[in-house]
Amino acid sequence: MRRDPVTDETVARLRVQARTDPASGLPALAEALRGRAYNHPRPGPEDAIPFLEESAGIYRALVADGGTEHLGAACHALSSLALHHSLAHADDRALAARQEAADLARRAEADQPVPDLGRAAVMRADLAHGLAEAGRFDEAVDAARAVADRSRAVTEQGGSDLTWRLLDLTLMLRLADRTEEAVAVEHEALAWLRDDRAEPARSPVTALRAAGAALWFADLGDPGQAHHLLAEAARSCERLPARGSGGNFGFHEALRSSLFARSGVRDEQAAADAPDPLALGVDPSQRLQPVLGLSLHHWSFSLRASFEDGLDVLAKAVEAITGTPEASCPPDEDCTPEHTDGPPPLPDDRDLLATLGTLTRRLDLRRAVLGDHPTCYTHLTLPRLRRSVEIERRLHATDPADDTRRLVRALTDLAMAQLVHGDNADATATLHEAHALAG
Repeated sequence: MRRDPVTDETVARLRVQARTDPASGLPALAEALRGRAYNHPRPGPEDAIPFLEESAGIYRALVADGGTEHLGAACHALSSLALHHSLAHADDRALAARQEAADLARRAEADQPVPDLGRAAVMRADLAHGLAEAGRFDEAVDAARAVADRSRAVTEQGGSDLTWRLLDLTLMLRLADRTEEAVAVEHEALAWLRDDRAEPARSPVTALRAAGAALWFADLGDPGQAHHLLAEAARSCERLPARGSGGNFGFHEALRSSLFARSGVRDEQAAADAPDPLALGVDPSQRLQPVLGLSLHHWSFSLRASFEDGLDVLAKAVEAITGTPEASCPPDEDCTPEHTDGPPPLPDDRDLLATLGTLTRRLDLRRAVLGDHPTCYTHLTLPRLRRSVEIERRLHATDPADDTRRLVRALTDLAMAQLVHGDNADATATLHEAHALAG
């Protein structure tokens, strides 16, 4: 049901009602304050937080006597508050609000158990993200593992929730440098997905997941496993229609971005200790870059200011090599094709070409975390990834006897984006090429 926007007049009227009839007025005021935070003329976190703080305070009072009626609404209010603190880079406050929301959700389910995943697990997953955001990676692993255990117990065959929860867990384990455990969880996730009932036959999720795993295993130094997974991704692609539907674009792009960011951890960590220009855009004081950002799910993490600043620094470094400004797509504008004379020429110097390839991939990784608007995909995301393939082809051509890993990685990156866009026939050909080169 459509609701009218919450205005300042609405809030003022409900403040009066809360004073005259607290039983009905206070819950209504708390909900309106939350609505006003999201409907503010300037919807930035600094403007929204005062409304959300007041809303959370009202709900705290409403559940303080042990009552359960408003526990669900209180969880939502605290989760919204946590998200906005996170967006404002107030990590400690965000984590405290997430912990409080998780505690209230557990209290609600203790009063009324649920047969499915339940709000308590969802709030605990949010807490895991907050712990990771604050650098408390081992605690994040414990929380993510508990959520995965709950999902494993309640997810039926054909359900996608467990694949997401296991991906969350591998990401947290990777952040905690617990690679062997992460690999074991990844194998479980792939085994779950291989069941024919786990995904509809026309869904690209199986191919995306296998290709993303291939990227990751290659980065972990297991080319044999990566080669096997590329073949699996190609076979899965062959079962898809030549052109897919864009109906699940957001879901598929979130999955691609999370897998892409996971494979890019090594790129950013290596750059932190590298000489210029490869160290550009990395903040050595932070334990890990990139942050998982919006790539995990589009509501999980805020983006570090240094991460966004680093994106601009990297773009300028690429521009310095190519002599051409990087195309951009402002989030509040529709995207149109760039009217240019074609892409800038590639440098002849092999070392400079390799540097350009590395910087370009790091740019693509960060853009995936930030998330391009769907209308930008045809004109920006796919051309950028094709450009990366072109760079790596040229680099490989300068020394055909050299390792093919960089070109394989660029082809896999491109294939995953082609799957998201529904270009399944193109993705199949790209994956077969990557598989042949990786052999």
